[in-house]
Amino acid sequence: MAFSGVSAQEATNDSVTTTQPQRITFSTIPNNREEPLQSYYDALKNADFGSQRFSIFEQLADQHITRGNTDSILHYGNLYIKELGNWQQPDSSKTYHYAKAHYFLGIGNHFNGLLDKSIEWHIKGLQDAESTNSTEFQYRNKIGLSHNYILKSETDKALMMLTKAVLNYGTEFPKLTIQAHLLMGNAHLFKKEYDLARTDYEEALRMAMDFKVAEKELSAKLNLAKLAEAQQDYEKAFQGYEFVRNQALAQDFTAIYFEGSLLLAKLYYKEEMYKTANIALSFAYINAIDRENLQFQKEALIIQARSFAKLEDYQNAYAVMTQLSSVNHQINTKQQREIIKELEIQYETLEKEKAISSLEEDQLIKAAELKRQKTVQKAFLIGFLVILIPIIALLYVYYQKIQTQSELNKKQEIISQQKVTTLKQEQELNLIKASIDGQDEERKRIAQELHDSIGGNLAGIKLQVASMTNESDRWKDINGQLDETYQLVRDISHTLIPKKFRQNAFSDLIREYIVSISRSGKLKIGFHPHPEVDINAIDDTVQMELFKMIQELMTNTLKHAEASKVDLHLSLLNHELSLLFEDNGKGFDITATNHGIGFENIRSRITQLNGTLHIDSTPNRGTVIAIEIPIKKISHEI
Repeated sequence: MAFSGVSAQEATNDSVTTTQPQRITFSTIPNNREEPLQSYYDALKNADFGSQRFSIFEQLADQHITRGNTDSILHYGNLYIKELGNWQQPDSSKTYHYAKAHYFLGIGNHFNGLLDKSIEWHIKGLQDAESTNSTEFQYRNKIGLSHNYILKSETDKALMMLTKAVLNYGTEFPKLTIQAHLLMGNAHLFKKEYDLARTDYEEALRMAMDFKVAEKELSAKLNLAKLAEAQQDYEKAFQGYEFVRNQALAQDFTAIYFEGSLLLAKLYYKEEMYKTANIALSFAYINAIDRENLQFQKEALIIQARSFAKLEDYQNAYAVMTQLSSVNHQINTKQQREIIKELEIQYETLEKEKAISSLEEDQLIKAAELKRQKTVQKAFLIGFLVILIPIIALLYVYYQKIQTQSELNKKQEIISQQKVTTLKQEQELNLIKASIDGQDEERKRIAQELHDSIGGNLAGIKLQVASMTNESDRWKDINGQLDETYQLVRDISHTLIPKKFRQNAFSDLIREYIVSISRSGKLKIGFHPHPEVDINAIDDTVQMELFKMIQELMTNTLKHAEASKVDLHLSLLNHELSLLFEDNGKGFDITATNHGIGFENIRSRITQLNGTLHIDSTPNRGTVIAIEIPIKKISHEI
């Protein structure tokens, strides 16, 4: 049955004759839902009890949700619950399926306008999904709950739930996220936050087009038309509703068709085109009856009664109110029926539990008899064990004593080895210290020679220069003394530099020193010079000072760091000598630790060479010491 050709001219019989879309069509949808679903019904007849049938229930319920067939959704949801009760599987497996069944019952009750009951089912489904970590049905049930909250004007609650759900599951289930954005748009629309509503609707439309979900694409366009109506752009709203209705009708998305028809009729009513609104509502009501969708019937009848009242057709208005009363009665009856079904299921479950209890009682009687027989056998075993246990206890105590003694011997051996190692390290440190003390004594001797010898000569020269005349003999004497002084300074400077620095490459001296330190095997030392030729060519005085710094750093590591590895990097680049000393020891707090004499000696030597020192250390993370010294000249002379 169809009605077509309601144009703007034919709308002049209505109260208001504003310009409307040129042509609006109304039609009923043949109830041929059985034909495309026949394959599912055939499969259900041949499916095995359990998972196979459950899978078909889910597919049929999804198909009926798309078509808006309320009773069919509830039928398969209840059938799902019933068969789960008879399924002999662990509770963990059943709970996962209950999450799905409760979701379908929530959707079915939502279509029937039983929002509180729908919320109850969705909460049960959400709890089941959370206990089995089913993220998909956590998401589905949260979307269903939010839809009900919006219809109950609890928009803030819905927005909070949807925002968290999209954040947690949005990427994993993009098609469900489309529906979430549509509902978020509805919540913002209810709060008259039009810009936010448009953002969510357009995001849902974009995702629906990207993922080619035709049903959600039409839903997004329908909601954009609702937004246009809310912003009083009625022409755009008319066009949007009509386009979506026709597309939904052609593609068999009857739930969207119902909603589009209802919105179109409401808009006619708002525009005071009451007769046209009644025509649209009549066809929407017929389709809703055919699909047993009580919620759409109720909404259509409410608007239709108001339209007849506006037209002062009180007889038809009364008739519609009578039908509305009947629909409300059916909704209440269904609600009571749902309560009764739930009680029946609880009763059946209770009966099964009684049967199980009876079986368990018989099993307990048999178990008691077996227990009595076992008690007699155990009496003999206990007497034997009373004698055996003390013997075992004595053997165990003796074994524990042997084990304790063995562990004590091992610990004493380890302690002895540690003491030997400590003594070796102390001896090595004493040798190093003695070497440094000897060098200091040598420097003191040289200083004394410089003071006594060169100082005396220079004093004589000063006196002679003071009384100097143009006599040539005196100039010869002064020149002789100057030569003598120069030779003396040269001889002393040669004695200042140890022979090993003059006769050996600097890198080889460091390697020889590292070998002597690491002989104990407790400390692994790595030395990395670069470029080695240039490093060996630096001034002997710098080499000697640098060697003493390395000795001091190594001494500190051996005494305090408890390290197992040291890395020594020596590099020369752009006339700057860099020493990087790194250990993996226990480190220390730079701000809280007072540096000892060793570090002060190092700082003094670096200051004399115009260098810089940087220490980086943290407790339990080792120590890194960086020294940089400017090098003015490099000589490769042999």
